[in-house]
Amino acid sequence: MRRFVALISGDNVQLGLGELNALLDVLGGSLATERTHERLPEFTADLRAARDAAWRSAFVKESVLKLFEVGLEEFGRPFDPLVEDLPRPAGPIAVRALKLEEVPLGRTEVERWVAANLLERWRGLKVDLENPREVIRVFVTSRCAVGGLLVGVRDNEGIARRSPVNRPFRLPSTLKPKEARVVVNLARVPRGGTVFDPFAGSGAILLEASALGYEALGTEVKGWIARGARRNLKALGLGERSDVIAADARHLPLRRAPDGVATDPPYGKSTTVVGGRRSELVDEVIGELLDAMERGRRAVVVYPAGSDMPGILTSGRVVERYSYKVHSSLVRTVNVLVA
Repeated sequence: MRRFVALISGDNVQLGLGELNALLDVLGGSLATERTHERLPEFTADLRAARDAAWRSAFVKESVLKLFEVGLEEFGRPFDPLVEDLPRPAGPIAVRALKLEEVPLGRTEVERWVAANLLERWRGLKVDLENPREVIRVFVTSRCAVGGLLVGVRDNEGIARRSPVNRPFRLPSTLKPKEARVVVNLARVPRGGTVFDPFAGSGAILLEASALGYEALGTEVKGWIARGARRNLKALGLGERSDVIAADARHLPLRRAPDGVATDPPYGKSTTVVGGRRSELVDEVIGELLDAMERGRRAVVVYPAGSDMPGILTSGRVVERYSYKVHSSLVRTVNVLVA
């Protein structure tokens, strides 16, 4: 197990920290309590887990094997790496710095300083800024420069590919891929497990669950929407281990309990709920699923903040809650419940 630094997206740090903690629970690893900056949590894990944590994430942008942490008052002086058995890169390197706070040092100055120190230990290694074999990442705060070998990055290309504009079937107010992915990750489903969405809509959550290697199953009460969700899964090459059937979530046709639930129940003026209020529907469906799942499994429910909050989302079964602003009149809450 080694020490790593994660770079959390700046748009919702708390949600990113929660996602990283959930990913490490699944992949193997533990989050450290100390950090040099709110966006730079540290964790211990093996190399594969660190790489996968970034690739699978929505809000963790990078994973870096920590090699150094140097106070800015030491700028220009030699420094010793934190790792005694400093791994030697397989080829040319590039040092790339990111300033998280305003400091009187330029980015290029920091990069040259770090490169000079590391090349002193990696004798004969070359720098290639255009086509490096390895990247040394440096994060600069008001106090220090911390970083090391870049080992994992978020799957930005895949997330962009599953954007709503690339889907043949769309509904208003659907979750964006980044939002859907963090919901799946917070469910802490073991690798290869089953993620279930009882309010599948156009399939945004199922798309991300399938892309992460899960069996992704959902129900949708309206047949035309269920067919549209299946079109999306098939069009993006994710239909092999995924399916959406037309069914009422209150009468679930499941043969076995899922390993986790991730869902964004319908809302808005165009939403219709047969036989009761929306909050009552969520209470009934999520309550039944939690009772059916193994103890310790999780259900993650996205719900707009407001007075119509279902009782189960204010109960003691909620172990984590996050929120994010969609626009001036909509704030979504992300609620993690435990079976």
